[in-house]
Amino acid sequence: MKRRMRAVALACLCAVVLAGCTDERTGGAPYKPIPGNVPKGPDFKTTDDLASALDRAKIPCPVLGRSPSGDATRCGAQFGAGKSVELELHLDTPSHLGTAMSSRRNPPYQHTLVAAGNWYIRVMDPDFAPRVAEALHAVVLKPLGETSSPNEPPYKDRLPEIPDKPAYKNLDALVDKVDAAVGCTDRDDDDNHPALSWQFLNCATGRGGQQRQDHCADLAIYDDARSRDEGLWSKITGGQTPKGLVAGSNWSVALCDEALVDDVVKRVGGIEVR
Repeated sequence: MKRRMRAVALACLCAVVLAGCTDERTGGAPYKPIPGNVPKGPDFKTTDDLASALDRAKIPCPVLGRSPSGDATRCGAQFGAGKSVELELHLDTPSHLGTAMSSRRNPPYQHTLVAAGNWYIRVMDPDFAPRVAEALHAVVLKPLGETSSPNEPPYKDRLPEIPDKPAYKNLDALVDKVDAAVGCTDRDDDDNHPALSWQFLNCATGRGGQQRQDHCADLAIYDDARSRDEGLWSKITGGQTPKGLVAGSNWSVALCDEALVDDVVKRVGGIEVR
C-alpha cells in the first residue's frame, strides 16, 4: 500500500513539476509531456480493441504480429484500391505516453504518429496518417527535427547492402528452406491479405531453450526491394526488434533466438541485419 501511495504521489508531482520528475521505472530522464493537441480519449484496453476501432471506421487492419507484452501490435491497414499500409499500434500509461511519443518523433527515428487517449499509432506511410487520425478522432504528430528529403527514406545508408541472390519464388519456398535449416513448425499465416505488398508467416524454430516463444521465426516475402527495406526498417525501429534478423533479395527472416542467425545465413542465404 505504501508503495502504491508513493507511486501515486510521484505521478501527481510529475503533473505539477514535470521537468524535475524522473521515470520511476527506469530511473532515467524526466517524463515528457503529452502534446497539448492530443485528445483525452478515446482510451482502449488492448491493441486488439484499437484494431477493432479501425475496422469499425472502415479501415480493416489484419494483425501481422504482437509484442510478447501485448502492448504493441503490427497490422496491415487496407485503404482500398489494393493499397495496404503497415501500422504499429501502441498502448502506454498516461505518465509515460508523452515520453514514448517523443522518443519516436525525434532523431534518429522521426516517426509519424497518430495519437489520442492512451494510445498512439506509427503510420509507415505518412501520407495516410490524416485518414487514420480522422477515422479515430485523433491527431497527427509529425516528426521532429531535420528530416530526410522525400527521395531519401530514413533507412537510406542505414541498412547493409542486401545480396541479390538467392531469391525465393514464393513464401512456401522460403519456409521449406528455413525448415531444413533451423526448423519451422506450428506455421501461422492466417492473417495474410492479397493487398499486402508482402506475404508473411510465423512459425516455431527447432531451438530456443528457455527464451523460446510460441512463434520464434517471422518469415516474409516482398514484392520489391523498397517493400523489403521498409519491412526491415520497421523491425529495427519499431520497438519489437528481433534478436536475429537475416535478409536476402526478396525476403527476410526474423528470429527470437540469436544463435540461429549463422545457420540461416549459411543454409538459407542473405546477410545479417543489425
